[in-house]
Amino acid sequence: MMKRPIWRNTMELRNYLKIHTIFGLVFCLAVSLAFLAQEASGAASGGQPGQFLAWGAGARSLGMGKAFYAVSDDASATYWNPAGLTQMDRRELMALHVNLFADTMYDFISYVHPTPKLGIFGANLTRLYSGGFEKIEISYDENKEDIIDIRSVGTFDDVQMALTTAYGKRIKDNMSLGASAKYITHTLDTSTNGFITFDVAVLVEGINHRFANLQLGFGVQNLLSSKFGDTDDVLPLILRFGASHPFLRNKLLLAFDLDKNLKANMGWHIGAEYWVINFAALRIGFEGEQGIRETTAGFGVKYKDYGLDYSFALHDLGLSHRLSGSWRFGPSVTQNREALVRRYIQEGMEAYRQGNFLLAFSRLETALDVDPGNKDVKRMFSRIQVITGFLQAAAGESEEAVSIRKGVGAYVESDDKTAINAFRYAYYKNPQNIKLLALLNRIEKELGINQTDAYKEDVVGFTIIDQKVFDSRQAIIEGKYDQALIKCQEILNLEPANITAMEIMGSAFFMMDQPDKAKQVWMKVMELDPTNKVVPEFISQLEQR
Repeated sequence: MMKRPIWRNTMELRNYLKIHTIFGLVFCLAVSLAFLAQEASGAASGGQPGQFLAWGAGARSLGMGKAFYAVSDDASATYWNPAGLTQMDRRELMALHVNLFADTMYDFISYVHPTPKLGIFGANLTRLYSGGFEKIEISYDENKEDIIDIRSVGTFDDVQMALTTAYGKRIKDNMSLGASAKYITHTLDTSTNGFITFDVAVLVEGINHRFANLQLGFGVQNLLSSKFGDTDDVLPLILRFGASHPFLRNKLLLAFDLDKNLKANMGWHIGAEYWVINFAALRIGFEGEQGIRETTAGFGVKYKDYGLDYSFALHDLGLSHRLSGSWRFGPSVTQNREALVRRYIQEGMEAYRQGNFLLAFSRLETALDVDPGNKDVKRMFSRIQVITGFLQAAAGESEEAVSIRKGVGAYVESDDKTAINAFRYAYYKNPQNIKLLALLNRIEKELGINQTDAYKEDVVGFTIIDQKVFDSRQAIIEGKYDQALIKCQEILNLEPANITAMEIMGSAFFMMDQPDKAKQVWMKVMELDPTNKVVPEFISQLEQR
């Protein structure tokens, strides 16, 4: 049972009725124009080789006046704009059959196969058939220059067909590229000729936050075409542009296309689609050159994974009806893609934690290739890219290697403070590691903090840990207990088992009148160093309080 809409107020109900009334009037006007458009029709640019491929595909797009280049979000994208294939989340099959006029039929069938990693593949077959033409034989007397006899010797057909393979790949979060290859044949009685040609296309989904839903399509058709057969026909180069934008909470879609055959006039297409309810839509469209060449209208319904679309058009040859159906099936490629990206991220994290930074780079690069719009992957990849520019690996269990791995992990995962401390500690352990110093300075400059200089111990054996211990003790003397805690924590981040830092940290808590925390820290010291003679005295003082 369909739920009735609940209106929050009278104004919302009025707006809803107003929208439906306006669109209903526009739809009726379009139907009326369909029967008046012939008087305003302009000259068409027919007669071009491969012109049957301008007829269209899918009753949905045909009902929108073929203004579909920047929409291309169903299986007909193999025909319109292969870059639009990237909008497909599941496999889809579409078929169209049209009975035109005088034993002429037009058929289109398309299949789209998305993959989570490699992009979106598709193929279609387009066929225009005209049959039953009478074939005659003429006997001619050359002396008398007169026809002796005319007799029928059967019939012949005119068949034009194109097999297209298409591919789309998302290269950025809002941009996709597409390409298609077409094998075209034209058989007229016993004469056959054909072409092999290519199309390229771009689809941009959103320009900025103000036009986030605007889609733009650009493309060139019939590139690098080659011909075969017994005619001198040459396929014309065609430039395509399209724009589309949804309105009214995605209920109304408006689209506009331009196509320029370099050997003919520029064509234009305007279309609209309005979803009256969530499973039924009305469509109108206009196509023309100097004037209106064809006016279209139609409707579509969808139920779960199935869609059925109908449109009609009025043109110079009369009224034609178009009917197509579609079926979406199979798993969601988005879900598969997300699982695949998670797997590559995990493999990348395991790689850099084990010290293999080049392998981590490779895994994160693959994850970004699978999902170019993933912001987390972009950030992680850009950071591992910085790392591999200086260091490719850090194997072994030395303090230097362990600290480098810790720093790399923290940096890639955006824990900049831990990364800086770990890299500095690793460098102080091995001041000869110039590449590490260069990496450290690169990150320090990026974060806008003071850069680490080439390490020189002014006092023999006085390391960065010694400096931090000195600073923490000085903070205790000056009564800056919070600063002492910070310095001690920095030491423990570098050396988690540093007894001296724990002793000072316990003293800071004690001075801050937090005996429970002081005792907790000092008990940790006793676990690590049962022979410690200082801490038991501290604990004894706590128990006497």
